Amino acid sequence: MVTQNTSTHSTLPIDEVTDPRWAAWQPFIETSVHLQTLLDEELRATSNMSLADYHVLLLLAKASDQRLRMNELARSMVFSSSRLSYQIDSLAKKGWVAREAVPTDRRGSFACLRPAGGGALAEAGKIHLRSVKRLFVDALDEEDGASLAVALRRIATALEKHDY
Repeated sequence: MVTQNTSTHSTLPIDEVTDPRWAAWQPFIETSVHLQTLLDEELRATSNMSLADYHVLLLLAKASDQRLRMNELARSMVFSSSRLSYQIDSLAKKGWVAREAVPTDRRGSFACLRPAGGGALAEAGKIHLRSVKRLFVDALDEEDGASLAVALRRIATALEKHDY
């Protein structure tokens, strides 16, 4: 007869049980996925774009000359080069971005925001920012927001040490 251990405390190292930083991990990952899923669904329903589409367009809109090298964009998106290539091709079919060769690098290319992409981003942004406010910002008070921003920047800095 096999008995099942129903106590999770006995299967975890003691630090995971008592350290409040570990207590943040599961809610963080579940909330992040849930939030991204809801935002993606709303963008798809209202703007005919995914959250990844929106992120690419936003990064390009903020970039100098509204263009980024593909490898830089892939790093910012945390995408493989093949995943980004697919994403850019999809956005190019909609007329929102274009690829341009890098004159000084035969193998390099830029992703460039086209006027239609800027317009699509502006329209989607109106709805998206209301959703972000409703689903994220309104759930925090100012102190929570400031503390969360500090913590997330600290995590981002730590992750940069592990980038490839």
